Amino acid sequence: MKKERVLFQAGYFRFHEDEGMNFQLNRFYTYGVFAKQELMELGSRIDSFEKWIALFIETGEKAEKEKDFLKAATCYRAAQFYTLSGEKDAEGRSLKHVLYERCVKLYNAYYGQLSYMSVTRIPFEGYELPVYHAGCEDPRGIIVIHGGYDSIAQDLLAMLEYFHEKSYEAYFFEGPGQGEVLMHHGVRMTPEWEHCTGAVLDYFGLEDVTLIGVSLGGYLATRAAAYDKRISRLVMYDLIYDFYGAILHKMGSFGKFFDYLTRHPKSIFWRWLDRKFDRKYFTKWLLKQGYAIYEDVHTPCEYFNHIRKYNTRELSKLISQDTLVLAGAADLYTVFYRDQIDALENARSVTGRLFTEEEQADHHCQVGNMGLLLDTIADWIGEKTNGKESGT
Repeated sequence: MKKERVLFQAGYFRFHEDEGMNFQLNRFYTYGVFAKQELMELGSRIDSFEKWIALFIETGEKAEKEKDFLKAATCYRAAQFYTLSGEKDAEGRSLKHVLYERCVKLYNAYYGQLSYMSVTRIPFEGYELPVYHAGCEDPRGIIVIHGGYDSIAQDLLAMLEYFHEKSYEAYFFEGPGQGEVLMHHGVRMTPEWEHCTGAVLDYFGLEDVTLIGVSLGGYLATRAAAYDKRISRLVMYDLIYDFYGAILHKMGSFGKFFDYLTRHPKSIFWRWLDRKFDRKYFTKWLLKQGYAIYEDVHTPCEYFNHIRKYNTRELSKLISQDTLVLAGAADLYTVFYRDQIDALENARSVTGRLFTEEEQADHHCQVGNMGLLLDTIADWIGEKTNGKESGT
């Protein structure tokens, strides 16, 4: 099958009543994998998470037979995403792992058709980090990208295509708790992201780079940039000023009581909350994701206390680079947008961009208008370097 470039389609639609499912369906539209009408039809048939999984496996198998590798991979990834950790298939294997292998195989078949893209696995702390590389002749500069919470590289490799077309040398790596590192090596996520980032820069001999952290990667990239000055420009895509605080804020008036509970793990109220969380598929899924990704996290109380570590309140004063802070007006984490901007007191420069509903980019990671998002990043890099990478 001849490889065609992924098109970034603009628009955020109501494909499903559930906010989380609707966001995922819009991701598939944004990346040009599905047509709008097909997603409308799929959304109308989904009445549970179990139905989501079954329907996307069925759709993926059909697309695979038709050799539509990207669509099939996306479908298996969609099914894998909402599968509960610990669930088994008919042969007793981890369903989450089986679906992961199926989607990655097809993603790699799709992206493997690009002559300029390659993958290298570099040694790091007794295992390997996969690094996807889009090279080009006479590059304008170097961009390094990574994801965030429960991400896999293949979800975002279209970004490498985009920056390749802009004549940048671009790298995308997975670190602890992500994709292959988690699934093949069982290595959980650590907040100390400077170590894996540094290993990538060391291996390829990279200097004066632009680092882009996606989603929770907005925190992880900030952590890396705070301690590694080979990073000359930092892109928080999006900002994660306070992961825990943003969740508390969304809880409204219940947030203060919940915060009290997280500081009292032996409270009898946890037994009530544990039962409540376990009765809803979404909260059960969310917590099991956390238990699988984070080290030594086994209970809801431990989960919420652990994510307190993912904040840039103190790290921000260590940032001396040019910094681009991105946020969507409707995003959970945007409540701390102004705090994040103000906290970057020692940055060489700070640019903020708050995307709006009118731009169809106000949701998390600007799903709805990825083209606008990437153009914004590329224009900012060009402005800060006058078309050339420069750490001076």
